[in-house]
Amino acid sequence: MTMADETNLPPVETRGVWYHCGSANLLPDQGAVYSGPMATYCVWLRPMAVYAPAVNRSYFVYGNAENAPTISCYDHATGSFAYPVVIGSNPDGDAHRNPTLLIDDQGYLYMFWGSHGHPTFVHRSARPYDISAWEPRATIEPEGRTSYPQPFMLRAGEIFVSYRMAPGWRYVTSTDGAATWSEPRNICAFGMNPAARGTAEFSIYGVTVAEEGAYPRRIHFAWSRLGGGTPAEIENKHLWARRYNVYYACSDDGGRTWQRSDGTPYDVPIDEDQAELLYDCGEHGVWLKDIQVDARGRPLILFLDAEVETFRSTWNVLRLTDQGWALARVTESDHMYDQGALLMMGESDLRIWGATTDLQPHEDGGEIEEWRSTDGGATWSNTRHLTAGSQWSHNHVKPVRGHQLGPGDLRATWSYGDSRQPPQTRDVRLYYFGDGMDAGREIPFPPAPGEDG
Repeated sequence: MTMADETNLPPVETRGVWYHCGSANLLPDQGAVYSGPMATYCVWLRPMAVYAPAVNRSYFVYGNAENAPTISCYDHATGSFAYPVVIGSNPDGDAHRNPTLLIDDQGYLYMFWGSHGHPTFVHRSARPYDISAWEPRATIEPEGRTSYPQPFMLRAGEIFVSYRMAPGWRYVTSTDGAATWSEPRNICAFGMNPAARGTAEFSIYGVTVAEEGAYPRRIHFAWSRLGGGTPAEIENKHLWARRYNVYYACSDDGGRTWQRSDGTPYDVPIDEDQAELLYDCGEHGVWLKDIQVDARGRPLILFLDAEVETFRSTWNVLRLTDQGWALARVTESDHMYDQGALLMMGESDLRIWGATTDLQPHEDGGEIEEWRSTDGGATWSNTRHLTAGSQWSHNHVKPVRGHQLGPGDLRATWSYGDSRQPPQTRDVRLYYFGDGMDAGREIPFPPAPGEDG
């Protein structure tokens, strides 16, 4: 598709946002550090898809072609998708403002969106399990600079949302359906970056996942920190947003207290000196990709160890075993913004679906491959391609939370489009994959209500 063809594109609601970011230490012929299809961007926005057993539907959110928060759902009984609903608008094309999704115990849907250094807006569905009408709820930190809201239900009747706000990571709770929020509480705070002469804070990049089942539910938190290098390197933008190390904490009481993996309690907010360090990347960088929990309640963390000079990246999995944390190497790819997801299919069946086949050289994304482990994550093998022969790049795979509880015919969604900057086209499509499929497919949204099929 060329720019001239874009007059024939599908409706805005059924397409995704195209976004680019970064101008430091670019590789040859590269217009931005990362760019391309970002409807399901980014790793720090999670969950973006949730299965609801009560109605046998999977709901998913994304940023549409105008970067507006958008929701649709898939009916597993009929095998059909709903026409998307847009609930608001963002001021720019920043895909960091994409939405996240929560379903409470009564079936109300919540969308959290619009942040990235701004307040987090919240909307709730007017009726349980119904995407057609929405009501604004209380904004999280109306005067704050929040980013990356990650909502879960950890205690009966209580919504827990953690997010980044300098100098660390914090959370709020609500017991009245997001009509009001508690005072924010800090989980970790790493302070100021000494290499930047005290002018820059250590930004935290965190991923969380809550266990399912009876309340209270444990939440697992893995994070890295931004910052490093000499003052001269930072001033010259020699380093591209390099993140360092992998740290870990968990909570069993809805975030009130936190502990290390061995049960040792933390003093909160957690500082860098006391944080449980799982992986020291040295002078490389770390890009977290996913965190999930296996059938025995043990966390697994997917991350890339990358060198910003070349963008060459190694895919790794950290997993908690009876003997402590263990590291497994999976594969390599050509960009630290190649994204992937962990899928816990069974106790002896773990998968990674990720953009591990290079397609557009030195650009983020590629073909989606499956890597499988049958020994709890100790070893991984390439078992199949979920996409092949693509013109553009697939990226930003998002697993459906609770997909194991359903039929399995939709387990993940992702974005597809041109990753070059400037692109030949800004057309971004949404894809999905599930059981019984030979390859990922573009989501076949129906015609808009009132239009002929």
